[in-house]
Amino acid sequence: MAKQYAKNKQGGGMEDGADNRRTLETRTLYIVVFLGGAALMGLEISGARLVEPHFGSTIYVWGSIIGVFMLALSIGYWGGGRLADRSPKIETLGLALLLSALLTLAIPPLAPDFCVWLNGFEDIDVRYRTLLASLFLFAPPSICMGMVSPFAVRLAASRVSALGSVAGSLYAVSTLGSIVGTLLVSFVLVELIGTSVIVYGVGAVLAALSAYCFFHGGGVFKKAGTALAIIGVGGGYFGAGTPLTKAMAGDTLLESKESAYHFITILNSRSQIAPYRLPARLMMFNNLIESGILLDENTRDLPPPPARTACGYVDLLHLGMLLTGHPPRDMLIIGCGGGVGPRMFKENYPADVKSIDVVDIDPWVFKLAEKWFNYPFSGDSVIKSHVVDGRMFVEQAPPGRKWDYIVMDAYSSGGRIPKHLITREFFHAVRDRLTDDGVMVINVISAFEKPASGLDHSRLFRSVYKTLLDVYSADRPDGGGLYAFPRNRSGEGENIIMVAAKESLPRFAARDIERRYRAMRSRHLSHTRLDDVVPRQLVASPDLSDVPLLTDDFCPTDSMVHR
Repeated sequence: MAKQYAKNKQGGGMEDGADNRRTLETRTLYIVVFLGGAALMGLEISGARLVEPHFGSTIYVWGSIIGVFMLALSIGYWGGGRLADRSPKIETLGLALLLSALLTLAIPPLAPDFCVWLNGFEDIDVRYRTLLASLFLFAPPSICMGMVSPFAVRLAASRVSALGSVAGSLYAVSTLGSIVGTLLVSFVLVELIGTSVIVYGVGAVLAALSAYCFFHGGGVFKKAGTALAIIGVGGGYFGAGTPLTKAMAGDTLLESKESAYHFITILNSRSQIAPYRLPARLMMFNNLIESGILLDENTRDLPPPPARTACGYVDLLHLGMLLTGHPPRDMLIIGCGGGVGPRMFKENYPADVKSIDVVDIDPWVFKLAEKWFNYPFSGDSVIKSHVVDGRMFVEQAPPGRKWDYIVMDAYSSGGRIPKHLITREFFHAVRDRLTDDGVMVINVISAFEKPASGLDHSRLFRSVYKTLLDVYSADRPDGGGLYAFPRNRSGEGENIIMVAAKESLPRFAARDIERRYRAMRSRHLSHTRLDDVVPRQLVASPDLSDVPLLTDDFCPTDSMVHR
């Protein structure tokens, strides 16, 4: 009896020990799947931010990212399930997490150069370049992360009868982690620490999770796990300063800031217009020049007013004056950039311009324009800055508020066109805010001429032209108050200025426009470079038969942008 009691007691102790170990391992798995889900979504959102500077913030980027991550998860679920049946050990799960960590830590230093190299294959459609970049950079670590959930289910389900509840609980915890990771990255971390730091942080978390699994596996893995945690977390810390983009040779990087909307870079470089070698300060959004101001040739610093643009399209924003015959009185400019445009209007026409409302959704654009371009962000009697979406500002302005000169300058190159700011509905809202003698000036980056064969990069210009024609000229037998001025008349992407006027202004023929320019040049437009642009104006309407009217419901501009 005593022997049997002792044997039963010993067996019960062994069973209790096994139960305690299983409980501890299950808790470990819940931690792993929660943080693994958060890491996966953190990498997915950061992944889009990593490739946007090179391929544009288009639907193709998000489609590629989401598609690649879903494909990777499918492969990971399948492979993880098979591997878990063959080696149902928490140490094996740790190896999968370790491989995922190493692959993730390699992304930030590889991404810029790889995307630049991939963009060198211009014969490959940008959609497929985006997809290839996403596959190369994000599929390998995501496959490894996809192994976590089936592995956790296999390890946690000690009884077949409890398999359903265990699997449901683990997937619920993983999904909850994904939700936390999504909100934490998009709402807080992107602007707080930046994309590359987030990616390195994801790698460090995965390395720490692998070490956590090794530690609970026991044996030699405890020591290895501790070492891996130090390496992974240390790698994330020391690599966190890797920039998303690189300054070109000869340029001086002044500041970079990743906001919720752009990766903004300020650098001292050279003018983008003739004479091309003049020193200039540029503001770049995601590797593309957004704004520029000429510097003093001797001091290499900002000269006294009036400001002079280093990007010639800003001069073209004055073309609306050829219709009105005088400088603006009350202006609305949607899109700030470096604030060079507002400064030029204020400083060159101080007796005429009474107010300029500048609207931009990104507060960091205003802050950096104030810091590096002497833009008067606050406390100015003429220029008033509004941190708000452009369409909301137009639609929610007081009922009687109108402007005689509205500039739409929020369409960046490289596929960064806010869809709601380029549709018929928006243009109607702007038209209602124009005075009877007012004009709307729009800067679109597109090819101007439709080629006889081959790729057609003029579709964006022709679609915007068709949409504006519907808004401003539908009831005018004379062709309406719509004019187009290309900067170069080329088959490549260029600045094209469109000027739209209400029916109260007469329709001017091309020769009348040139005559009005000659009359105004010395008095009002001497600081601009329009001599070559005015004669290039569009005389006859372009072919609009094969392009859509842009509406809130249908606005396929991603496929039209020249990249």
